[in-house]
Amino acid sequence: MSVSPYFNCPDFSDDYIELAAKTLLRDYMAWCDGDDLVPVRTEVIAEQFLEYTIEITNEGIFSDPECLGGIVFDGNCIKINATVENHEGRYNFTIAHEIGHHVLHRDIYLEQRVGENNRIICREAGDKPLVEQQADRFAAALLMPKEEVSAAFALVDEGSLPTSTPTTKALRALANKVVVIGGFSNVSNTAMVNRLVDLRLVSGAKYQTGTPQDFLRKSPSFRWVTNSQLSRTAYKLFCWVSEKFK
Repeated sequence: MSVSPYFNCPDFSDDYIELAAKTLLRDYMAWCDGDDLVPVRTEVIAEQFLEYTIEITNEGIFSDPECLGGIVFDGNCIKINATVENHEGRYNFTIAHEIGHHVLHRDIYLEQRVGENNRIICREAGDKPLVEQQADRFAAALLMPKEEVSAAFALVDEGSLPTSTPTTKALRALANKVVVIGGFSNVSNTAMVNRLVDLRLVSGAKYQTGTPQDFLRKSPSFRWVTNSQLSRTAYKLFCWVSEKFK
C-alpha cells in the first residue's frame, strides 16, 4: 500500500461502513432515477455520479500485478491494473473498493496529509492494513446490498442450504445460487461467499480467497434468471432436477 504514514484511519465499525454504503446507494438511486439497483453499476457510480475518471493501466506501480487499483483524490482518478480488466468480478470489486476509499477516507486523508499532492492510495493483494480492510467491507456492502442478498438467500430451496460448518463445495454452490437468483452478475463466487459469512447467513464458515476461475466473466445464459418471480421459480426447478438426476 502506498499511503502517507501521517494518515491515521479511525476504526470504523462494520455497521458504520454498511450504513455508508447504503447511503451512497440511496443517493445514487435517487440521482439515476430508474436504474435497477442490482447489479450495482460501479463504473456509473464512479464516473458519472462521483465524477472520477477510471484509468486502466499497467505502467509505473501497476506493472506489479499485485497492485490491483488505486485512487488519486486530487486528480479525481481511479486507476485499475490492466490485469483485472477482463475479470468482471475482480474489476467491479476493485472499483467498488476505491469508491470505498472516497466515501470513508478522502476527507480524513486530505486533512492529514503532509507533503506532495497527487499521492496514490493503492489496493494490493495479500495482507491488508485497516484502511484496506474497511474499503473491502465497503465494496462488499456496495456490490451486494444486505437486503438484496438476504432476499435472494431466502429464495434458495431449504434443502440446498448447507448446515453449520459447511464444506467449501457446499458453500460455493450456495453462493452461486444466491448470485444467480439475486441477479448479482458482476460479482465473483468468492465475493458472495464472503458476503454470506459477513451477514451471518451461514455459520461456522471461513472466509475464502479467490481463484482465477472466480473472476471469469459469467456466461450470459445464466443472466436471464434475475428479473421475475417466474424465472426465479424456473431456476429453482432447474436446480432440483439437477440434484435429482446427477
